[in-house]
Amino acid sequence: MTRNAGTLDPVYLTGIGRDLATAADGSAIELRHVGLTATVELVSRVIRHVETDPPVAGLSRLVGAPAMSGFRSAADEVAPDLRKQRDLLYTLIDDIPVATLISGHALSASGALGDVHGSGYLPVADQCAGFVTGGLLMTMFEDGDPVVVTGPDAPELQGPEDSLAWHEMAPLPIHGMRRRRRLDVSAVDDGANIAVDAMFRDTYVRGDGQETIIHEYTLAVTVDPESGRIERAAAVPRVLPWQECPGAVDSATRIVGMSLSDLHVRVRKELTGTTTCTHLNDLLRSVADARALMTMLREQ
Repeated sequence: MTRNAGTLDPVYLTGIGRDLATAADGSAIELRHVGLTATVELVSRVIRHVETDPPVAGLSRLVGAPAMSGFRSAADEVAPDLRKQRDLLYTLIDDIPVATLISGHALSASGALGDVHGSGYLPVADQCAGFVTGGLLMTMFEDGDPVVVTGPDAPELQGPEDSLAWHEMAPLPIHGMRRRRRLDVSAVDDGANIAVDAMFRDTYVRGDGQETIIHEYTLAVTVDPESGRIERAAAVPRVLPWQECPGAVDSATRIVGMSLSDLHVRVRKELTGTTTCTHLNDLLRSVADARALMTMLREQ
């Protein structure tokens, strides 16, 4: 998530996705590699450009669509097979609303918003625990106070023991932001269960060039391979931006009993409001991608 220096809009989104199969001996094969670019006006919350590699027929019809609320329904209308197949490209497209949302942090942290009351930008109240009415974040916005999260420095995720763990990424510019996501699927208990290990990390680069963490969660899920039923789910917050955010952590357990086939829709419909987290919800919904990865796992 980047902008031209000193500008409020637009925000440029660049995404890369990869499916990687790792054998028991540690060797790995890249099964698929995809990309996405989009241009979004944050204040008006409108898509101005979207393109994928490989191309998706009809995706240009999303130009003019809302970038946040309503975007995913619009994406389902123009490219319905992507979500049905849990296509890797859909994972990138599905991240556009939350990428648009969190890109607003760079405006606050860099001082680009200036007078909040005069900028036209105000977050939507009560969409999650951190944005609860009367909470610290919303109160600061309403009062016109600077809304800046000072997160910890971001340690490197790429360890020397697994050089293929992450695909290559371009360095972030000053005031740039990034969301890293990972979803690992493996057979455990002699194949009786599927373990899903997932995480995301949202980072921002300060004016001094230091990359800092705004949000980070890990998620452990156990899935029955025959029925696709989720048997266990536990989220662990690594970094949270606001004092009200911990109220959303336990919402991860609410996906227990859901199936991978209906997880995406049910999370969107059932996990709403101030006991949930929009960022954690995205991580929970991404577990539905395990369906496609489980098929690849059986083919290896």
